[in-house]
Amino acid sequence: MDKFEQLLSKWLLPIAAKLEENPQLAAVRRGMMTLVPVTLVGSIPTIFSQLPNIPGMPQWFVDATTFLGQVTQPMNFATMGCLALYVAAFVGYYYSQQRKVWDIGAIVTSICAFIIMATLYDPETGATITSYYGGTGIFTALVFGLISVEILHIFRNKLHFTINLGDGVPTPILRSFENLWPILFSILILIVFKYGVESVTGVAMVQLVEKLFSPLTASVNTLGGMLLILFIQQLLWWFGIHGYAVMAPIWMAVAFANVDINAAIVAGESTEAVRVLTPNFMWDMAGTTGSGICGALCILMLLSKSKRFKSIGRLSIIPEFFGIGESVLFGLPVILNPIMFIPWLLSTPIAAAIGWIAIESGFMSPFVLVGPYIPLPFGAWIACMDWKYLIVWAAIIAVSVLLYYPFFKIAEKRALESEGSKTKDTRTLEDIEFDF
Repeated sequence: MDKFEQLLSKWLLPIAAKLEENPQLAAVRRGMMTLVPVTLVGSIPTIFSQLPNIPGMPQWFVDATTFLGQVTQPMNFATMGCLALYVAAFVGYYYSQQRKVWDIGAIVTSICAFIIMATLYDPETGATITSYYGGTGIFTALVFGLISVEILHIFRNKLHFTINLGDGVPTPILRSFENLWPILFSILILIVFKYGVESVTGVAMVQLVEKLFSPLTASVNTLGGMLLILFIQQLLWWFGIHGYAVMAPIWMAVAFANVDINAAIVAGESTEAVRVLTPNFMWDMAGTTGSGICGALCILMLLSKSKRFKSIGRLSIIPEFFGIGESVLFGLPVILNPIMFIPWLLSTPIAAAIGWIAIESGFMSPFVLVGPYIPLPFGAWIACMDWKYLIVWAAIIAVSVLLYYPFFKIAEKRALESEGSKTKDTRTLEDIEFDF
C-alpha cells in the first residue's frame, strides 16, 4: 500500500493538481454548471409533454396539460434549442476572469465566434440553419469560446492594441473603446481561420469539431469509459484533490448534450438511442449524497457506538441530502485513510453500474431534464419522472452501506479504543498544585 501510494504521489498527483488549477478547465466547469437555470426553465415544456401520458388521469387534466405544453413550447428553443449559445457566453465570461479582460467584451466575442462557426447555410435556398445551436454544438461553443477570449487577451493585455479616451469618460464607453480593436480583430481572425479550414477540408467547422470530439463522446457514453472516469475521480479525492473538479470537464459537455437528445426522444422528435450519461445520473446516482456515496457512511455513523462518529453523523445527515459529503469526507476522515481506501474507490463506480443497468435494461426511464437543486431523491425523480428511480436510489444506498460496513467496523473499533483510553479528569482547582 505504501509503495502504491508513493507511486501515485509521484506521477498522478502532480498531473491532477495541474488539471485542477488549469484556467481553461476551470472556465469550462463553471460555465457548464451555470447552465442549470437554463435547463430548468427549458424542462417545463418537457414536463407538460409527459403529464398527459400518466395513466388514469381525467380528460380535463390531459387537455389542460397538452394545451400548456403547446403554449410553453417556444421556451424549448429559447433554452435547450440555444444551449450551445449559453455555453459560449458562460465559458467566455468565466474565462475572461482568468485572463483579466472585460467580461462583457468576452461574452460578445464568444457568442459572435460561436455563431460564425456553428451557423450553416442551405446552398439552394440560402436559408440559415441553426440546428447546431442546441446540444450538438456544445463542443464548438467550448472550443471557440476559449479561443476567442484568448485572442482577446493577447490583443488587449499583451499587445495593448486599444483606444484610450483618457480620464473623465463614462466607464461603459471607456471599456467599449478600449476593447473595440481586440474584439474586432479576434472575430476577423476566426472568420479567416474558418474560411481557410473549410476551403481545405470541405467540411463545415462545426461538423469538423463534432468529428474531432466524437471519440471522447463515444468513450464517455460507454459504461467502461464512465467507470474509468469515476475510478480516477475517487482516487484523486482520497489523496485530497478535488476529484470532481478535475474530471467533470471531461464528461459534463457530453452529459448536457445527452439531456437534449433524451428530451427530443421523449417528445417524439428523435429516434436515437437513449443516453444514460446525464448530469443527474452523475449527481444523483453515481454521486448521490456526495462523492463516494457518503450518505452510506453517514447512516453507519448514526448507528455507531462511537460518540465522535455519532456526532459527525448527526451533523452530516441534512447536508448529505443536498449532495454535500465533505463533512464525512474530512470528519471521519476518508482522505488518506487506508481503512477506507477500497470501499471509497469502489463505491461510486458500483453505484454508477447499478444506475446504468437500471436504465439500459428499461427498468427505469432515463433522465430527460436537469433536475432542480432540491433534497435527494426528489430532484432526480423530477428529472426522469419515473417513481422507479426511488427503488434504484434506495438500492444504491443499501449496497453502499453493505460495502462500507466491514471497513467502517474496523474504524469504529479503533475509535472506541481511543475514546475508552481517555480518562476523565475529575480534579478541582483545590487538587491542583501551582508552583510559582
